[in-house]
Amino acid sequence: MHILYLVNALDSPPGVLLDEAARLGASATQIDTVNGRDMETGDARGVPEAADGFDALVVLGGVMGVYEAERYPFIEESKRLVRRFHDAGKPVMGVCLGSQIVASAFGAPVYKMSEKLEAHEEWGFVPQTWEAAAAGDPLLHDAAPGLRTMHWHGDTFDLPVIDIPGGVTRLATRETCPNQAFRLGERTYAFQFHLEVTRAILDGWTTLRAKALDLPRADIEKLIEPQIEAHLAAQEAFARTVMRRWMALAER
Repeated sequence: MHILYLVNALDSPPGVLLDEAARLGASATQIDTVNGRDMETGDARGVPEAADGFDALVVLGGVMGVYEAERYPFIEESKRLVRRFHDAGKPVMGVCLGSQIVASAFGAPVYKMSEKLEAHEEWGFVPQTWEAAAAGDPLLHDAAPGLRTMHWHGDTFDLPVIDIPGGVTRLATRETCPNQAFRLGERTYAFQFHLEVTRAILDGWTTLRAKALDLPRADIEKLIEPQIEAHLAAQEAFARTVMRRWMALAER
């Protein structure tokens, strides 16, 4: 199995989602979309135009917004590729910005949370409320109630309204940001939360958040370290299970 990873920020690599796939014997192509290069060879390489040569697609997070497509051409290119993987019946997974790209690829608006919701952002390990549909979902059917997953985003999206086989199904929600996860058809998934995070990724994000808020790193550590200790292991186990089951969709 060969998985294409679109890496939209170098500080947001595939993490657990790459590690679990490799453990199961899958090969990978990682493309740094902002700089247009193959992350293994360093050669110039943009977002592919077609799904040919790949069995599945993962679209990862980044600091940019879907509404910044003029500044970041890879956004429209990624949306087109998402649709082509979906039309080919190949599994798609969008994470954070990736989830917003998936939503936008099928016509849903993406916007800053503060435009429509009271919250301005979600950050840290926050609990999920699984919708009733998750109980019958191939990936999420045994997800722990209230599982805390890592968030860092200030944008959100509406669900696509589109008539396709299998429909559009919301799988997880939160009061402050209702659309947390959805499935489109049978093999296209979008997760607003960061399934991919590892301890190393979070260490880097602690530094980035401190810089973003102009605070000492120790102040951010006081907030996030207890959450990491309490919740990262459970999220990582969950993410590995989701990845295994998602990869199995390619074989159906």
